Amino acid sequence: MNAVQRPRLSIVVLNRQRERFVAHAIESACAQTLEREQPGAVEVIVVDDGSRDGSRTVIRRLAPQLRCIELDEAGQAAAINAGFAAARGELLLFLEAEDWLYPQAAAQVLAAWAPGVSKLQFRLDLVDADDRPLGRQLPRRLHEGAQVLALLREFGAYGSPPCSGNVFHRDFLARVLPLDESPWQAGADTVPILLAPACGAVRSLPQALGAYRGAGPDDWLPSARHGALSEACRRVLQGKQALAAALDHLVIPRRRELALAPWEARTLVMGLRLGPADPALPRARTAGRALRAVLRWPDLRLGERLLMLGWMAGVLLLPRALAGRLARQHRRLSGRETPTC
Repeated sequence: MNAVQRPRLSIVVLNRQRERFVAHAIESACAQTLEREQPGAVEVIVVDDGSRDGSRTVIRRLAPQLRCIELDEAGQAAAINAGFAAARGELLLFLEAEDWLYPQAAAQVLAAWAPGVSKLQFRLDLVDADDRPLGRQLPRRLHEGAQVLALLREFGAYGSPPCSGNVFHRDFLARVLPLDESPWQAGADTVPILLAPACGAVRSLPQALGAYRGAGPDDWLPSARHGALSEACRRVLQGKQALAAALDHLVIPRRRELALAPWEARTLVMGLRLGPADPALPRARTAGRALRAVLRWPDLRLGERLLMLGWMAGVLLLPRALAGRLARQHRRLSGRETPTC
């Protein structure tokens, strides 16, 4: 086995207040089979964004030989910027600290990479807080080829996994980073994920190469009083505005008002019905946009459309207690069932 001079892949672990989970993320990044086969092919960098729990103690204990960057609550955009500036790899993966990678992830990504690709994406298995599989994978569908750019122009979205399921070429990232840090305290990964098809090809691997422990409505709804649900809605609207501006900057034609993707529509419906009053979510207009999203999204089957329309109508029209109970079924509309073979 010969060591490589420059890492092929940089895995940047993004942590903030994830003491319980960050060890698993770091260990999964360090346990890639590609690194055993080609020493030096994978580098691991940990960026901690001002954690006040015991995260930094865990990180320092686990990663004495890794590069660790400590920020002072600067936000996700700053963490991504710092990780990119420190990374030396040709390819970069930003791994959220509550998620983890399977051992073959790096090897399969490198084997599938091709010239001209700006982003390679793969599915993630949904798990609960105790690592138990929930029998579903994100996303429901992975888009690639010409369809991705068409969806981007119409909806400002396409079938893509959360942050940890995306690998970017550094030449593409150099075109869109550093990010403006002030408006992107959270959700900053949206920018490179959505702009990738405007700057190169997007390629998809059908299998899950990691696990995702993302926030669902059970996390949002009880905390609506302190703004978590409102923040999720704000990120959807802010992301639309930022993407529209970026497409205009790249001189890529787009729909005058980017339509909503179905998952964005579900978030706004929950915010409209269960969050505090928000002038950015006028009731009639927001509900209309959400319903049109389900009707216009191109690859939903009839049963899927009817299920989503029924769910939205129930959340909007049922008494609040029943609407909240129905909203907690949101994850049943997310992703696809895990294949049995």
